Order: sequence, then C-alpha cells, then structure tokens
Amino acid sequence: LALLDQAAEVQALVRGEHAAPPRVAASLTIGEYLLPDLVAQWRQVHPNSPVRMDIANTTEVIAAVAGMDADVGFIEGPQTHPDLRVRPWLSDELVIVAAPGHPLGAGRKASVRQLAQAEWILREPGSGTRQASDRWLLEHLGQLDIAFELGSTEAIKRLAAAGAGLACLSRHVVVQALQQGDLVEVPTRLPPARRKLALVVRRDKRQGRATEDFIRHCMA
Repeated sequence: LALLDQAAEVQALVRGEHAAPPRVAASLTIGEYLLPDLVAQWRQVHPNSPVRMDIANTTEVIAAVAGMDADVGFIEGPQTHPDLRVRPWLSDELVIVAAPGHPLGAGRKASVRQLAQAEWILREPGSGTRQASDRWLLEHLGQLDIAFELGSTEAIKRLAAAGAGLACLSRHVVVQALQQGDLVEVPTRLPPARRKLALVVRRDKRQGRATEDFIRHCMA
C-alpha cells in the first residue's frame, strides 16, 4: 500500500496536480459543521487537489482509517485503536437544548430530577456525541428516558424544535438555531461537558504530501 501511495503521488505530480487527493473521513458533527469551511479554504489555495470526504459516526471513521480506506479521520469520541495515532484538535462543549415552548426551556435551571424525567432525543450508539452525552448525563442523572435515537443531527434539531424532547448536541451544531430562536439552551446545575475533538492517522502509514498539507491546514 505504501508503494501504491507513492505511485499515486508521482502520477499526480506528472499531471501537474498538488498531489494525490487527501481521503478524509469525518464524524457527523465535524463533517457537516466544521470541515466544510476548511475544505473550501483548501480548494481556494489548492484548486487541483480536491478533498474526498466521507461522513460517518466516530466508530466508522476509526474503522476507515484503521482499514486504510481513509488517510485521516476527524472524530468526536474518546475511542482509540492500537494502529492509530490520535492528535487533539478543537475544543467542543455539549449543550442541552429544547424548543422555546418546552417546560424546561423557560430559562430557569433544570433540576436533576426534571432532567431525569424528561424525554430525550439522542444520537445513535457508536457516535462520538452519544458516547460523550452518555458519560455526562448518566453520571449525574442515573437514567434517561430516550424517546428517539437518530443518526441525523438535523433530524434531532428539528424534533427538538418541534417540542418532542430535550437534545444533547455539540455547541457547534446548535449555535445558529440558538441565534435564530428555533432552539433554546436549557440551563442546568450540571458541570460543563467540555471535550476535545481529535484527528487520527495510522501509525505505520506514510502520508502523501497533500494529506500532510491538509492536516497542517486544519491544525493551523
């Protein structure tokens, strides 16, 4: 595989391109809300080096990089793999949101009992956001009444905005909905749920020049 990667690099240089296109796998939150601007900026500087990006949950991103189906992965959860090297990337915070008309959306701090008795709309098992929300919420609430488990962040936001329950999502995901008033943040007495988003690559894989440059671009 290393020889094939080197051959692809040579072919790209012969064609006058930057290098073989970076193959990126990203978790849903990162792929839909954080990477698009970075990819657009990359294309402005490197018009002949397109980025190939697949979006999946954190478990699937790790599997893609470990299996060499992707050169670099961007993940939310704490998962690791013996073949991968993890580099901290951006800071993130989980927030609880609801419809403006939800009983817990009035601005008063919700109690542990109120949160435990509420219905929740959460990401599917295997996603980094779900792993982080489970650790945070279950530690302090003990149990959750999960009404919906969805693999779509946008669907979760829409259900929450329609009053179907509380949602726990990355602040990066809900910032616009909060500004527009479609959702409100539910204040609680829980400690903040901050986490580090991360970048993963294979330990034993020589990265192509474009991938190395793309990683530097994202880390800047």
